[in-house]
Amino acid sequence: MGSITLRRLEAHDLGAALRLSQAERWSHRREDWEFHYRLGRGWAACDADGKVLGTASWWAYGEQFGTVGLVLVDQAHQGQGIGRQLMNGVMSDAGARVLQLVATKAGLTLYQRCGFRERHGIGQHHGTVTQIPASTPVPNTVLRAVSHADLDAVCDLDAAAFGANRRQVVSAVFDAGGGVGVIAHRNGRIAGFALARQSGRGTLIGPIVADDQGLAIALIAHQLKATSGFTRVDIPKAATQLAGWLEAAGLACVDTVTAMIRGDVREERAEARVFGLVSQALG
Repeated sequence: MGSITLRRLEAHDLGAALRLSQAERWSHRREDWEFHYRLGRGWAACDADGKVLGTASWWAYGEQFGTVGLVLVDQAHQGQGIGRQLMNGVMSDAGARVLQLVATKAGLTLYQRCGFRERHGIGQHHGTVTQIPASTPVPNTVLRAVSHADLDAVCDLDAAAFGANRRQVVSAVFDAGGGVGVIAHRNGRIAGFALARQSGRGTLIGPIVADDQGLAIALIAHQLKATSGFTRVDIPKAATQLAGWLEAAGLACVDTVTAMIRGDVREERAEARVFGLVSQALG
């Protein structure tokens, strides 16, 4: 293998990055790469001729936490240490931050060698909705369309559930989706929300934040009534009630990946939990 150079990922690299993800049969569009690129920072691994052979990106949520994603290496150059070089660049950037990522089976060993440990499973559900199954009514709760006036409250609840402030990401999802989403009110306060935007092959619903699976189901059911075509939701594997409901709706679990963490695990808070990811890269 010739010499490999690491440099900052630039906007003009996104075409090459898209080709790498297409080779792995990821559903990312150019617009999805641009969405993630604007919110974070990344590295590109290049050969002596300047060809991009790999990428890795990360997103800072304050000074204590961040996520890692879009880690790709050209199939013809895998197993040559490029992935580790890219991860070293990311980890050097992130410093002492706790880092989270979602690992495919192929990437699990690399991330373990980088000090990440398994945390929990993520189920990727997608398909075209065939029906909206009945859901148990949530007492004393009112659902309505989200508006820009709700953004502060939505970001605050997301921070409580996620364990870090990711206002920039939530705001970007809100803007990218044209303000599409649903919010739940209970006893004078916001109890949950779900946002949606175009991503990959259709609509992605996420983030989804609620205090239990029953409310998460109600939020998704409300959103599905305004959604048509291909839909994707990435949920915690442990949310079996929610998974069963999605399966009944026609959104099959097509893949399971592993959330991993490097550093101290953040405690989940019972009053607000993440039941749907923004993306596997952004958490």
